[in-house]
Amino acid sequence: MEHPHITRLLDYGEADWVVYFVMEYEEGITLRKHLDRARQLSISDTLHIADHMLDAISYAHDRGIVHRDVKPDNIVITAKGAMLLDFGIARAIEVAGSQQLTRSGFTVGTSTYMSPEQAAALKGLDHRSDLYSLGCVLFECFAGQPPFVHHSEAVVLELHQREPPPDVSLKRADAAPFAEALTKALAKKPDERWQTAHEMRQALTDAAKAPQP
Repeated sequence: MEHPHITRLLDYGEADWVVYFVMEYEEGITLRKHLDRARQLSISDTLHIADHMLDAISYAHDRGIVHRDVKPDNIVITAKGAMLLDFGIARAIEVAGSQQLTRSGFTVGTSTYMSPEQAAALKGLDHRSDLYSLGCVLFECFAGQPPFVHHSEAVVLELHQREPPPDVSLKRADAAPFAEALTKALAKKPDERWQTAHEMRQALTDAAKAPQP
């Protein structure tokens, strides 16, 4: 894929039963490291990242590709803006066939940012799972922590499936204008989320432009 905010996958293959991917090198710092240092980002920086990521995800979704592992470790902040990494996993699933992976019980994703349908290993995972994962990332950028936190990974997966999404404005008052957009992105049922990355991007843009009390 050729997109200004997606790192190019140059090659992939298998050697000694190990699958490898070769990506174009991006000079910068991962969002994970940035958050570890700063804890939370400014409103403007978060919206900047959201804009670039939703543009990239929209481009991939229009081509029938679901990333499946959108998280701070897979976002690099560069001089060109935010770059989304690791579409190699999506490519591997495309080649192997999602039905085959589902039958084998293989789940792709990171529990902290995993959609409810991913956590439950449901069939028919689609692009709305990526929007949920990005919602978790943006929540962390605003609030300084992901929406669901627990030392047990199993509990985190359960919270994604059962617990209503928290209100980001309770964690950070100046993020209140974006609470509604994030809550919708984090809806448990895919049909209740934003249906496209374009819709979510527009909602965040409109919230940023709306007059504040």
